Amino acid sequence: MRCSQAIQQLQLYIDNHLPWEKVRLLEVHLATCVECRRELAVLEEIAAALEGTQSVLEPMNLTTNIMQLVAYDVQQRERERVGREVYVPLRPSLKEMLSVIILATITTFGIILGQPSLRVSLGFSNGHDQFAHVAVTAALFFASMNSGTLTAAFWVFGTLIGVCITLALAGNEVRGEWFKAISHKLPVW
Repeated sequence: MRCSQAIQQLQLYIDNHLPWEKVRLLEVHLATCVECRRELAVLEEIAAALEGTQSVLEPMNLTTNIMQLVAYDVQQRERERVGREVYVPLRPSLKEMLSVIILATITTFGIILGQPSLRVSLGFSNGHDQFAHVAVTAALFFASMNSGTLTAAFWVFGTLIGVCITLALAGNEVRGEWFKAISHKLPVW
């Protein structure tokens, strides 16, 4: 018999639950193996110490109390998690406010530059300053483009703006996962 087999059978031997054939094989092994005899002595010492202790009766509602504590702990963790992730739509963050202001400004300038009657009513759009010249030139360029090309350009630009705004408003964890997913899809040179 090997020591690993003997050590597995020692507790059964102490508790008198080992069959007679295995008891004889174990006792032959114990007679020749010092390490297994030491392990048996330690287990017998522990068993003797445990025999002197009094058993304590558990309360009748112990299982119910434990389950209530577990349920309370789960509920408490859920409240803490929800408390951190609460989104209040009437109290926008600074990032959200800046995103809305930038998009509204771009939209307003696009509408103003698209309507000649509105362009004339604004003081800065009289055509004498640099901004007015660039804005009018850009508006005329877009107006002269093919509608399919213009639609594709606005779709690409809108998609890029949408991705940038989403990443600006997303948390660090979401942003990190997105960058990791994109970096795995990019070609490596």
